[in-house]
Amino acid sequence: MALLRPEFLDADELTYRIFGLGRDNVPWRAADVIGTGPLVQDERRAQLAWRLSSRAYYAEQAGLVAAASLAAQTEDTALRFSLATAAADEARHADAFYQYARRIGQGEPEECLDRSQPLDTMLGSLPYLGKAVVHTLLEGLAADEFILLRDVFADDPLGRLYELVRYDEIRHIAIGMNYLVRELRSPTGQETWAEHGAEWLATGIEITGLARLSRWLGELTGRDANSVHEWFLRRHRVRLRAVGIQLPEGGEHP
Repeated sequence: MALLRPEFLDADELTYRIFGLGRDNVPWRAADVIGTGPLVQDERRAQLAWRLSSRAYYAEQAGLVAAASLAAQTEDTALRFSLATAAADEARHADAFYQYARRIGQGEPEECLDRSQPLDTMLGSLPYLGKAVVHTLLEGLAADEFILLRDVFADDPLGRLYELVRYDEIRHIAIGMNYLVRELRSPTGQETWAEHGAEWLATGIEITGLARLSRWLGELTGRDANSVHEWFLRRHRVRLRAVGIQLPEGGEHP
């Protein structure tokens, strides 16, 4: 990994501003959040909260590894610094869900590493632009999922954790989208996207298991599964349009 000179750290005003948001972000303490009130008492909901927080521990750790890998491989100084703040956030998120899982489960989190390990393996196999695309896509869909889970656990500290984590994830999405906007303006980026873009988008949706996730969230929230699925896709399309990528209204990917 090459160390980068500072000449271009603030060359792009928006990129540097996004880095500044992470640099100056005031961290929150998981212990304070978890200690703000009693945990859910219903045994079924407590079991669900334990399983979700356990899986979130591994998912956030996968985000940490992806952000750190992207930071190490880029020659864009401000992007590297921004991704370093994202990696630190993901470590805090993983630890927060770990603390919650231990408390709600009165012991260790659920052993579910196998659910997240394939994601880490897949991201590691992609070229830089593909990794950035899929990572940003997954961050966006996770941030949307957290809206629903925040409401499901609105009466529990887990809901507050989802809200705080989502606040950080929005900035991570901005980091990825800012990079994609700049990269897709370049001839090399445009050529690479034309060749592999549809494949990467399809990979991200496939990993998420969006249709299955929508059905489960529909059952959990009492909403129509198709409506939940379309809600996810609509927000996904809006983010892609913001970086100049148009998706057909009737499909998940080109």
